[in-house]
Amino acid sequence: MAKFSSHNKNDYSPRISTKIYALRRDGLLDDARQLAEDYLQKNRTDIDVLKAYAWTLIDICKREQQKGNIVDARKISALLSRMHFETQFDEFAEMLVRKIQALRLMVNPFYAQIQEAKELSQKGNNDKAWGILTQLSVDGNLPEEAHESYGWAIYRYLRDHIELDSIQVRKQLKNYIYLHNERPSMLHSQILNFALNYSKQDGNFKLISFLKLWNPNNLRLDDFEDSRSNEGKTIPSLMSRIAKAIVDYPLDEIQEFVRLIPYRKDDFIEMIKNHFFWKLYHSTEDGVSSSTWELFNQYIELSNDTPASTSHSKVLGLAERTMKENNAWRFYDFFRGWNPEKLRTADWQEEKGDNGETYKPLAVKSLKRVKEALENLSDEQLGDLQWLIDLYGIAIEKIPDDDWNIRSKALLHLRAGQQAEAKDIYKKLCQKMGEKYYIWSEFADCWEDVDVKIAFLCKALSLEKNEDFIGKIRMELAQQLIKSKKYANAVVELDQYKKHYAEKGWRIDSEVDALLEQCSSVTPASDNNAALYAENISRAEEYAYEDISFTEVVLVDKWKNGNGKTMIVFVDGKAIEFATDKKRFPGLNDSHKGQVWKFKLYKDETIRTIPGDYPWQQPKKEAVIKYIPLTAIPSETADWFNLPIQYGYVQYINTEKKVYHIYLTDSTLVYEHYERKELEKGDFVKLRQYKKKVKEESKTFLCNIQKCAEDEAIEKFKCRIAAVDDVNNQRKLFHFVLGTKQASGILHYDQTDLRPSVGDCIKIHYFVKEISDKKNPGKQKKLVEVLRAELTDGSNSDLVKRFSGNLELKYKDRYDGEEPDFAFIGDYYVHKTILEKYNITSNCYVNAKAVYTGDGNWKVYEIEK
Repeated sequence: MAKFSSHNKNDYSPRISTKIYALRRDGLLDDARQLAEDYLQKNRTDIDVLKAYAWTLIDICKREQQKGNIVDARKISALLSRMHFETQFDEFAEMLVRKIQALRLMVNPFYAQIQEAKELSQKGNNDKAWGILTQLSVDGNLPEEAHESYGWAIYRYLRDHIELDSIQVRKQLKNYIYLHNERPSMLHSQILNFALNYSKQDGNFKLISFLKLWNPNNLRLDDFEDSRSNEGKTIPSLMSRIAKAIVDYPLDEIQEFVRLIPYRKDDFIEMIKNHFFWKLYHSTEDGVSSSTWELFNQYIELSNDTPASTSHSKVLGLAERTMKENNAWRFYDFFRGWNPEKLRTADWQEEKGDNGETYKPLAVKSLKRVKEALENLSDEQLGDLQWLIDLYGIAIEKIPDDDWNIRSKALLHLRAGQQAEAKDIYKKLCQKMGEKYYIWSEFADCWEDVDVKIAFLCKALSLEKNEDFIGKIRMELAQQLIKSKKYANAVVELDQYKKHYAEKGWRIDSEVDALLEQCSSVTPASDNNAALYAENISRAEEYAYEDISFTEVVLVDKWKNGNGKTMIVFVDGKAIEFATDKKRFPGLNDSHKGQVWKFKLYKDETIRTIPGDYPWQQPKKEAVIKYIPLTAIPSETADWFNLPIQYGYVQYINTEKKVYHIYLTDSTLVYEHYERKELEKGDFVKLRQYKKKVKEESKTFLCNIQKCAEDEAIEKFKCRIAAVDDVNNQRKLFHFVLGTKQASGILHYDQTDLRPSVGDCIKIHYFVKEISDKKNPGKQKKLVEVLRAELTDGSNSDLVKRFSGNLELKYKDRYDGEEPDFAFIGDYYVHKTILEKYNITSNCYVNAKAVYTGDGNWKVYEIEK
């Protein structure tokens, strides 16, 4: 007999539960029962024995039922019902419990009627089945094991009798609620689905109250998932439809129900918010009313503790479109309650229309609407502005090129009484947007010092000539001038204000006459404040630009733009290039080409996005730098002198077109037009150069070209030790090489006094030019042009080598007594002339010298046996 494990370490006898199952299989049910009961009297904690005992009792119960001993069968069923088994993670126990439940129903006195109802329902006669089960329930004879069947009967009865009145429906739903069927379950969700659909036709049926009775703890995960019809259409989930149905209930009832949901609460809240959006949207279709604003307030309260989401952003977008014009003031409180921390990444990106059009990001539009709201609210209504200041800080980080966000943040600092922070921003704005009059006017508000205020207001008025825009600035300047006891200047400003407003027929501020009364004792000597402006403009600029040092640049060009303005171009010869209107800075009227000026410059750097060539490629980022001139004064530096010095060689002169062809030290070929020929071919020159954009292409220009001594220029050109690899005395020239992947060149005897031999090294100063390759039409080849050549004791081991090895003779056609045609020493080629020169007629070991000839080839020019 097989041995079984036991609780005792060395006990190999079968376990009691095993003996019980063995007796049960052999049909000895009473013996199995007795063995189990005897053991359990001693040890009630052995769960395996208890399970074996339960299975034995189930078989005995069935046996007694079959014998007609129904009383005994019920006693055993009652005994089984008192047993408890933990079914979690135990499928065997779960199956046992189901068997006990089924057995309990089988021994019920009304089992036959219950079975009849079940069979009737399966055959489609649900009404009769429902009638049987209802009567059993009314009489108190419906066992709990039949509640599931009765629940389905109620559901089908309600589904099939849509003509039932409200009282009948409520009664059936009440009957269902009090059942003890399994929950959560498919049946329980179907009952809720029926109640949802019924609520649409019965205005007195309060769905949200039924939901509480139904108990949200009985929700299934499937109740949150959409499904698909046979036609492939999406069917919204049960909970989505519930959300749509309860969105019209009072807010406190919605919130109470939401608190009862045990899981996926955020998902359900998102469903509520989405349907609330459509409720809001429909309320605005025919124009807004007080109920619309109340709905927006309810939404804020509903979404207070909810996360960021698409629907939340959709509501913000709707508010931004709705709260405008006379209702713009509402957006401030709404946006703050909506909570800008819930702005998503997508909300900071441009929106795309159905036809590919682009719109500003939702976050940017919201900030603009908030700014509009600020203008209509008092400081008391606004409260602490720090939340909005911080939000503008985020906006500037995300969209750094939007100057209006930067300006708006500065204005907020001013309104919040944070002058120091506003000053820092306005300094940069005056540098970047210094041509805008309102920037200087707003900067004036940052200062308490009257004289400083006057300086900034004068600068603002000097920039704007349209009187329509500057009336308030003149008023403000007049007030500050009176404080500074400059009454005559104040009168000028006030008179200009009154004159323009009278011409326009506009209402003149009542304060004007009061201000004029304070100045009644003076008479202006002039009808303008030009002298006052001139004095104060430079002072304002000193404050704004004090952190910027001067940069020296050269005037290189003057031209007229499409508006007839004379534009002057300046460069520093390295990276800086900018153009400015000649009238912008007074001293420029008498300026001349080559003159050096000192400018304070603002470096404006923006990032440009360049789309990829193909849809799948990531866009590229490119920095675009623009230099904005702020102030200018002439420099004492001599003309052209701050541009870098360059040297060149006049390689050719086109006398017909009057153009010098000049090679620079880096082998760049440049062309310079001349009016009067002052240079000759072969001259060395010293010059200055700069780069300037011409039709978006950067081009190099030369200036201040002067002939110079060869010795001064030659050392600036390329210099290298080359090796002579061929000498042709007949043609009176020799060929040299510079190295691997380097160009080679030729020197004719009439160009140099040198008469080198193959293998000699020479030191050359040179440039490289490109010429047409006759062997490869359409292509260019590089050629070395030597400016100076001299013998040198130096050597170049990359070009001339000493080596040893076995020399092997080679023949094209081998005949006895024939001389060899060439040879190899390893990979080095030996020409026939070298063999003849050294009288080599057989293979031998040699010491040799070789020179590099280009394209990876070497040739031996000297041999020692």
